Parts: sequence; C-alpha cells; structure tokens
Amino acid sequence: MRPIFTFLACLILVLTSATASLATTPTISQVFAFSCNADYSSCPYGMDPTLAPIQLADGNFYGVTWWAGQTASAGGTIWKVTPTGKAALIHTFMPNVYGQFPRGENPVIGFAEGADHNLYGITESGGSTNQGVMYREVRPIGGFKVLLNFCTGSCTNIQGPITLAGDGNFYGVESGGGAIFRITPPGAWSKLYTLNANTDGAASTLIQGKDGNFYGTGELGTPCDRQGSVFRLTPSGQFTILYSFPARSYIGGNLVQASDGNFYGAVENGTTTIFRMTPSGSVSLLYQLQADEGLAVVSLLQASDGNLWGLTSDGGPQPARPGAVFAVTTKGTSVTSAAFDCATTGCAPSGMIQGIDGAFYGIAGSGGNAPSRNPMGTLFKIDAGLVGLQH
Repeated sequence: MRPIFTFLACLILVLTSATASLATTPTISQVFAFSCNADYSSCPYGMDPTLAPIQLADGNFYGVTWWAGQTASAGGTIWKVTPTGKAALIHTFMPNVYGQFPRGENPVIGFAEGADHNLYGITESGGSTNQGVMYREVRPIGGFKVLLNFCTGSCTNIQGPITLAGDGNFYGVESGGGAIFRITPPGAWSKLYTLNANTDGAASTLIQGKDGNFYGTGELGTPCDRQGSVFRLTPSGQFTILYSFPARSYIGGNLVQASDGNFYGAVENGTTTIFRMTPSGSVSLLYQLQADEGLAVVSLLQASDGNLWGLTSDGGPQPARPGAVFAVTTKGTSVTSAAFDCATTGCAPSGMIQGIDGAFYGIAGSGGNAPSRNPMGTLFKIDAGLVGLQH
C-alpha cells in the first residue's frame, strides 16, 4: 500500500512511503448476528442494525435496528448484547391498532449516552406528526419515554447523528443541513444557528472540540458541483467556514479531534484521502486509501495506540467489496488493513467504537452467520491487540 496525492495542489502535501507495522494483525469476528426466519415474519431483535454501538459501564453493548422486533410489523428495536454474544431486547417500537407509531419508528437518526448514563435517541419517523421523536431509555432499570415530538414547536426533521456536549445537552443537524440545534435532556428544543445556503452551505456532521466550540463537516455549492467543507460554530452562534475542498468532493464519515489537537477526516472525490486540519483551518493531505482498503469512509476514530482507525463501506477483495478496517498514523503512514466477509463477520460496516478491552466493536448492516435463518447484519469485534480504555 502506498500513499499518493494527485489533487489539491494548494494544500501542504505530506508524502510518506514508510509502512508502520502492527504487532498483531487485526482479526474480525462476529459477536452476534441479527436474523429473521425464512418468511421474515420473526426477527426478534430487529433487522438492519445501524449506528455505532454504545458500551455502558456494565460492559455490555447497546444499539438500535431500523425495522422489525417483537413482530414483523414493528418499527425497530433497542437491543443489548454482552461481549460474549448474549442478546436481550430492551425496547420495541410498536404500532398501535391503527398502524401508527406514536412512540417513534425507525430509530436510526441518533443514539447516544447522556451525562446521566441513560440512552437517548432520535427516530426517523413516527410520533404525533410522523416527523420522528427524541426518546430516553433509562438504564439499568429500564423505562422508555418520548421526550420530544418533532414538528411540535420545532417543525423539523433531524438527520443525525447527535452529539453530547460538555453542558449536558445534545447538539446536531437538521434534515437538509439547514440549521444546528440543541436539545436538553428533558426534551426542550432550540436552534443554535441557521445556515445561509449561499454562504454557509449545508451541514452534515457535528462534534464538540476541546476548546468548547463545535466543528462539523458540510457542503458548499450545488449537488452536481459540491465542495466538502469544514466549519466552526461557537456556543454563542458565530459560524465560520474554516476550509472548503475543490468542487466535486465531499467529506465521508465523521470528523475526529486527535490528542495533538488537530482534526482528521476523509475527503472523497473518486478516491479517498485522509486529511489533517489544524484548529485554524490549515489542511494537509496525509494518505490516499488503496483498493484493498476501499472507498467511502463511514467511521473514523483515534485509538489507544494513537493511530487513526477507520471503516470503509466497500473495501476488501473484488467483486464482493464487503468493507474494510484500516489504520493510519497521524503522520500519514499506513499501519494495517483487513477486510470483512459477508458470510462470517457481516459486511457494509457503518460505525465502530473502541471497547474497554481495547478491541473495536461495530455494526455491519448486512450479512453474518445465522444458521437456518436469514442474516440481517451483525455486531462485530476487531481484535488488534491494543490496550484497553477506561470507561
């Protein structure tokens, strides 16, 4: 694998030909497979899992599925899986007798642990106006509550994900990227900033930086000539575009702030390149992913070894291209990569975290090993021999 750089000549290009070795080659394994019976009438833990899981202090993993649950007509689930693969159903989004989902449906927009260590999430639809809801699931004793019906005062959809900030509130992006919002744990909604489509573009993702400001990715220009961008938003509502990439590019996955204070992400323009951005907006291209590592970065984090670990949704051997995990140093040196297998680990990964044992755990949206049943995605584990994290 080699890093090459062929675009954005105005950037500082960080060229490297070295390869850092990892003591242990990453191994990907299935922890649990979501599945349905032959006619899809029974999918007890739901189907099509999405969003990165959350590991709570009890050591177990929690997450959501898009559809099914206790019945085939259910609108998704909240689930728990132990590190050894034992699953439990926490909540099913059920319709009423009229086929409506007053407590939400398709919980795939946002999922986060609150400052109170309860689980908070946002559904894609359902609720009193079918625009989705924000909910809370109390852990460990249980107890589900709808906190907010969207389009009740706010009249908006949320595109997710949601970010827990240092003030204990949740922040995120409206559907279409036209505004940044705040939601308090009791469910009070407010707009922090409304973007100007001509000058600010449309926002996509949001994180809080170490300086207390919010940083996010977005797009400028038209859909046919879009430019990936990175912005900063202060808690008082001052919005600044820090950097915009050339036309016909977008930023894949999430932005992450590393221990060096810089931000890292992936820009896509037919190839996928990992970039570094200083808090002031100076950008350097670090590493172009190779064919076995794939395109379309969907998740990026800094692990306990200091390296950047990420997922691509279509990496790995052709023609299957089931997705891949890769690692790159913050200097732009390739460390390692490994491919998923649809039949044994699940494929099309969509998000991951590093667990308290040092391994990575994440969601694959399809595939898996479910004997005599239809596999519908997995909770997977990637063991790279890394040091564990404290919760």
